[in-house]
Amino acid sequence: MARKLTALGIILIVVLAAAVRIWGIDWGLPTARHYFSYHPDETVTLLAAMKVNFFEGQLDPGFYNYGSLYIYLVSISVLLVSCLGLIDLSHEDIFSNIGEFAKLYLTGRVAAVLLGIATVYLVYLLGKRMCGRGVGLLAALFMAAMPIHVMHSRFLAVDVPATFLVVAALIFAFRIPEGHRLRDYLLSGLFAGLAAGTKYSAGLVILSPIVAHLATGKAGPFRRVLSGKLASVLIAAAAGFLIGTPGAVLYRHGFARDFLYEFWHAKMGHGFVFAGTGSGYVYHFTHSLWDGMGLPLLALAAIGILYAFCRRTTGDLILLVFVVAYYAVIGAAQVKFARYVIPLLPVLAILAARVSSDLIAGLLKRGLFAKALGYIAVLVLLLITGYTLFYSLALDRVFASTDTRDRAAAWVRNNVLPGSSIGLPTIPWFYTPPLDPYFGLVDSGDRRERVQELLDYALVVGTREWDAALLKRELPDYVILSEFEYEDRLRIRDKAAERYFRVLQRDYRLGGRFADAPSLFGLRVPALRELPHDMSYASPTILIYARKGIG
Repeated sequence: MARKLTALGIILIVVLAAAVRIWGIDWGLPTARHYFSYHPDETVTLLAAMKVNFFEGQLDPGFYNYGSLYIYLVSISVLLVSCLGLIDLSHEDIFSNIGEFAKLYLTGRVAAVLLGIATVYLVYLLGKRMCGRGVGLLAALFMAAMPIHVMHSRFLAVDVPATFLVVAALIFAFRIPEGHRLRDYLLSGLFAGLAAGTKYSAGLVILSPIVAHLATGKAGPFRRVLSGKLASVLIAAAAGFLIGTPGAVLYRHGFARDFLYEFWHAKMGHGFVFAGTGSGYVYHFTHSLWDGMGLPLLALAAIGILYAFCRRTTGDLILLVFVVAYYAVIGAAQVKFARYVIPLLPVLAILAARVSSDLIAGLLKRGLFAKALGYIAVLVLLLITGYTLFYSLALDRVFASTDTRDRAAAWVRNNVLPGSSIGLPTIPWFYTPPLDPYFGLVDSGDRRERVQELLDYALVVGTREWDAALLKRELPDYVILSEFEYEDRLRIRDKAAERYFRVLQRDYRLGGRFADAPSLFGLRVPALRELPHDMSYASPTILIYARKGIG
């Protein structure tokens, strides 16, 4: 009976995970109004996948800022879907049928969604192996409802696929102490290598099977270090990495170029986005994890980590070594995207579930007062889960709604006369209302050319960003700004942006503000602050200023 209830429970949790990840999956897909996704990384990944042709031996995606495995998966998925007749790849110009181009993005997103859903099931298996079915189910429920994982599962990007492989590596690492079977060493190492071949930093999960080996067994410490089985983990990991990213050997120049670029990018920063945000170790806790998980679940996970450090069982060590090493790496970087914490989420879900289970079980075994506290703890746990799920559904509602850029563009078409001049503080990109369908082009030079070719309106964009002198001299009829342009500059009190806004305040009035905060049934998510940069792709605030005297 218990097994049947467990089976029913995990089925319901997986169905829930699928539902919250599929709702809004068509957000920001190309249309006749904008030819590229509103997620800036999706186009780069998709175009890299379209360069791959396994039949012709073309394995070089020409892009190695992260590993190639997910790029290959997208390429294979597109091929399979086209063989089923669901996508027509016969068009030489991809923009000649924008509907087919949108299907390419959707195919890559579906691949990510399926891996995101599968990750929830793997979290159940890992939690069950560590602490039993109850912990496995609760951890899977936490993972199913995790807001940032729900959000990023629908993106054509590497973070969620890499996380799936991380959990697979951890599962086999947990099996190593049970019998020290060579198969478990090889599979844990292989999945760790595949994780690195998807997202380089995810390869740090290789430390988990190493710790699983060194912390157990009858042989002395010296013999454990020199063990052939330990060497097999490293060999399997290298093989997995090369399976995922063969370009590291076959196309060394391109690989080295992009890998080093990403290394220096992480070290130097991402323009104004993370300027003045302080230590990455603090930032990822107070922003990426806080806003990515929701404060209640993060607090529970933090208690779970402390509990694991106190217990320090072999299972705890297997999980903690990855958490500590991975957090140390992402915390040291100047680039602090919230998505960087996604590979940590399965471990945090399991540790949060384990400490909850142990606390409640311990209280319910004691006297009347302790039992009352145990029932209160159960209620608190239900509230934490409900809050987390509500947060995810509120984000889903944003994805399923009309994007703020589309609403702003519609306002311009309905209220701004053709031929009017429109000022922009920077070269338009994915964050700009699509006054031209090519604004999402990857190359900034190409986007600048589109500014000059726009027929409906005269765009005023300087050679310098935030050129207040140009704004004063030209006095365009309207000025459009995106949150991605002004938020960080104003936060650090950038002088150019402040001068630009002073001109706006003097000569313009706010004609329209388009924003969409996470909410459900009209209720805002309690205690939620501003979303991190890469959790705001679906809802950037757009401001439209009209010159005084117009309209």
